[in-house]
Amino acid sequence: MRRIAASLIMLSFLGLIVTGIAFAKKETMVGGKYYPPNLNPIKVKEFCQEIQPLWQKQLQLSSELRVLWGQNPPNWEAIQQKEIEIQKIRVEIQKKAYEKGLPYGPRKGLNFRKLCGW
Repeated sequence: MRRIAASLIMLSFLGLIVTGIAFAKKETMVGGKYYPPNLNPIKVKEFCQEIQPLWQKQLQLSSELRVLWGQNPPNWEAIQQKEIEIQKIRVEIQKKAYEKGLPYGPRKGLNFRKLCGW
């Protein structure tokens, strides 16, 4: 009985490993960072340098937005303005990704924070 249980556990473990390998996302490692296939690391580096000020601005606006949400009562006009500014920055980042030939958009975009090391 123990042999059967041990065999089933071993088979399920191996099946889990094989399934994980079969469905794993293919990425290549270049310069210590993971890049999806067919992605030029030079363009990614240029993209990261261009959007760093935008990313910092977005972080600043997000923290200001948290403060506004914490007020009692919330200032709805200020919250709306911050949300609009944040969305404009997101669109600008996607535009720059498009210009560099990188994947862009909310669903198919690349994880630039992972690529840029932020």
